[in-house]
Amino acid sequence: MIAVFGTFATAARTLPPTNETTSITTRTSAAVIGNLYSHSDIVYVQGNNDLSDNPPLNATSGEGQSTISYQQDIMAISGEATYDKYTNLDTGPKTANSDNFESTQILTYDTNGDGDSTGKMIADESILVETIAYGATVGETCCDSVWGAPDGAVLPSTNGVIVAGSEMVVSEAAVTSATGATITADSTSTPVSMDYYVEIEGVNQTEGDLTTGAVGTATVYVNANLQEGIGNSTAVGSEITYSDVTTASGLFNLAKEVSYTSG
Repeated sequence: MIAVFGTFATAARTLPPTNETTSITTRTSAAVIGNLYSHSDIVYVQGNNDLSDNPPLNATSGEGQSTISYQQDIMAISGEATYDKYTNLDTGPKTANSDNFESTQILTYDTNGDGDSTGKMIADESILVETIAYGATVGETCCDSVWGAPDGAVLPSTNGVIVAGSEMVVSEAAVTSATGATITADSTSTPVSMDYYVEIEGVNQTEGDLTTGAVGTATVYVNANLQEGIGNSTAVGSEITYSDVTTASGLFNLAKEVSYTSG
């Protein structure tokens, strides 16, 4: 098995929620001999000022804006497929180890399931977190209600984006994935976070036997560009550029786990 694990820690910070919050939960289950199509596209943007006039952000108020973006596409043609998925989006304030967005899925596909070996499944999934904010000193350049931080707290500028995901073209595969992301909290002590896990193996995988592995090609990846300021200025104090891409083809098992936190 190819297994890759990555962990990041930077200083991006969560934003307070709006007065009204939203929760959307979706559960999907499908089993088919034939064709399966699925598409998910979820974008959640949270600000601590007026989003309608961004860009640019307001530097004098220490304005910040954060985004969670999740996308998935599945096209399984001429085969046997099963698909079970849970998705939840909650824009309310979160504490450590809880998420504004979470998704889990179990997906299987076998081109021989319909008696014909000509089919393929093309699938991709990605989760992105982006944070951008001007620096501020709470009580001087901005107020507690903007950031949920105590008077005197120095909040540096931050500008970062991280994205993780997978893509595959297979004639047989069993795929398990889980995602989670947090950008909203009542206190800046709760970190911005993103997690992504994916494992791809054969439908009837025998442990340790690659001849029963997934069949086709798959790529799993994480890319990040993270900048942090010094004090409450816009001077760049640290910068991280990170890219990790793994591709397997033929008969294979492939797994990747990514964990990102802001503090």
